[in-house]
Amino acid sequence: MIGPKDRPCAARAESGAACLAGTRHLRGWSLPELLLAVLVATVLAQQALSPFQHALHRTRRACAGAALVELALRQEQHHARQGRYARSLDELGWPRSQGNELAWPDERRAWYRLHMRVSDAGSAAAQGYEAEAVPVGLQRGDACGSLRIDHLGRREARGPDCW
Repeated sequence: MIGPKDRPCAARAESGAACLAGTRHLRGWSLPELLLAVLVATVLAQQALSPFQHALHRTRRACAGAALVELALRQEQHHARQGRYARSLDELGWPRSQGNELAWPDERRAWYRLHMRVSDAGSAAAQGYEAEAVPVGLQRGDACGSLRIDHLGRREARGPDCW
């Protein structure tokens, strides 16, 4: 004889009997199903984050490139007034610089370190300079790497579309 516990849950509910959570159609997700759902969500999140990270890298790189162009402009102004290139960022009046190095945009959240090297060919007057923005911190993963500019206006980077 079939008792109330042996009948399907829907039939027991009609008769007023309680249904147990352990019955087959009220079952939750199994571990493989849960892991698959987490994997799919992770892949989708990563695909959405990649273009965002690329845009951030491009924006920060443009900011560092603008800083290098400003440095070159200040050097040319200094050269026009003094007849030589400045030997340090301090001499150019660059705020927060430490000699020939500067955290860009600031020390708390640096994306690049700006470096300036002056070539003097053994004379008292500096004959040229080269400035470089080296990625640090969050920007280190940028495919373009370091940006460079020199006294002749030559710009260099790892890729063609980096400047």
